[in-house]
Amino acid sequence: MNKFKLIILMLPACLIVACSSSSLGYNSRGHVLNALSTDNNLLLQPSHIESANAQQVIEINQLKNSIYGLFFKQGIFAGQDNLGSPDFKYQRWQVPLVIGSMIDVNRNYLGQFHDFLPNLAIQSGSKYPDYQSFLDAVYRVNNWDTFPPNEQKSLCQSTVHCLYIDDRLWWVNAFLSYAEGLLVSNPEDPNLTKMLDYAYKIFVDGITRDDYINEIATPGAKSVMWFSGVGQAAEYKSTISNSLYVTAGARLAKLIKFKYGEDDPQYDYTRVLRDTQSVADGYFLAYFDKLNSDGLLMDGVITRDLDVSNKDSNGKVVNQIFTYNQGVVLPGMAILAQLTGKTKYLKFAKKLVVASYALSLQHAGFWDDYGYLQANGWFADGDGIAFRLAYWQYFSLFLENYNLTSDLKFRQLIEDFVANNAQQVVVRPVNLTNYGMSAYLKTAMTPNHNNFTNLPSGKSYTSYPDGYSVPGTAAALELLVLQQRLQNFSLQ
Repeated sequence: MNKFKLIILMLPACLIVACSSSSLGYNSRGHVLNALSTDNNLLLQPSHIESANAQQVIEINQLKNSIYGLFFKQGIFAGQDNLGSPDFKYQRWQVPLVIGSMIDVNRNYLGQFHDFLPNLAIQSGSKYPDYQSFLDAVYRVNNWDTFPPNEQKSLCQSTVHCLYIDDRLWWVNAFLSYAEGLLVSNPEDPNLTKMLDYAYKIFVDGITRDDYINEIATPGAKSVMWFSGVGQAAEYKSTISNSLYVTAGARLAKLIKFKYGEDDPQYDYTRVLRDTQSVADGYFLAYFDKLNSDGLLMDGVITRDLDVSNKDSNGKVVNQIFTYNQGVVLPGMAILAQLTGKTKYLKFAKKLVVASYALSLQHAGFWDDYGYLQANGWFADGDGIAFRLAYWQYFSLFLENYNLTSDLKFRQLIEDFVANNAQQVVVRPVNLTNYGMSAYLKTAMTPNHNNFTNLPSGKSYTSYPDGYSVPGTAAALELLVLQQRLQNFSLQ
């Protein structure tokens, strides 16, 4: 028996299976009793909170200001500057995650995150003179396959290639984050309906179709493809596209239920919930044994040379383990449990958290993509630093839909998991004057591996000094914010 399996067995069984039906169900406002609060505003002065947390609040403000200054006001996004058209970098999958990290700091930020557009328009000659036209462009490229063929080609060319299904689902989730925040802070804002409409059309009309969701390569289990293009058959069943689909569908169903009701003629709650459950039950529950590696999800299933004519054949599983594949599905499973009353979804989510925590204990408590590192400590294609951001952001969404008092041992595991990783965050000044800033900005620099005491000097994915990247800073911000929110919950 290997060390990893021994750790799993040593963890109390109640962490894996405990979740009584009494902890399931939303109240009339769509909130779970004793879940992580969604009304957070962490932009407080240190004197207003416990002194032990004062330095962390200062660092959260520094990181927030750094992201705002570079990403939003300057229109700079590390790692994307030289790819494709001037607008391409604002349609990539990391962008909605960076926006989400700012929203998690303060829900009131919802009305501000378009402030960078006037600066962007001046710098790049952008064709988006206002916020609404920008949002519409983002929606169109993310729902490209619902337009006539000649428009499809144009939309795909504007982003260099047709956006992958997972790219599109990152944006569906971003639209839903925007709508969820408005539902709490300003339910009369017309952008709430616009965001819901965008999310619904992409999810229902663009992605929920037989050529994208089927049992090819996963017989007996409905699952979502990863890539498609104009005139190209969809291929590869990635775990991340399935995770994003389940979480987007569950969040969409929840928003429809509590904003419009289950019988609204415009937004079909029953259909969205049914389609979401088909993938949750298929890819994650029924097919898990083939995707399982010590309790964690492997990256996906190859569909090449398989189609409906040989749908009973299993595709080859790609056996890489990535952090975000263990995190993005968590809120979807928690929401499905609350909407349906079925504990199987929450049990699955908790098992995944326990397995992730157990693996982190083999690396001094640090949860990272160890199989994706190069010798110099950098990730092969630059995505890895954003995998951390995705994991902790969706982990936060999970805790917003989970009763933290329903299983105190599991809650302690969560707090330890977050604290162990937050300890890895280092906030220090970085000279960014070459990028239009007049002074030093405080930003987050975290080790790419806990065996590295300092950041490596290589710059494989960004031209910024000292390996600076916006997604990396946002990942550290997200983690510190989550730790602060958990501490605030404990002080209630």
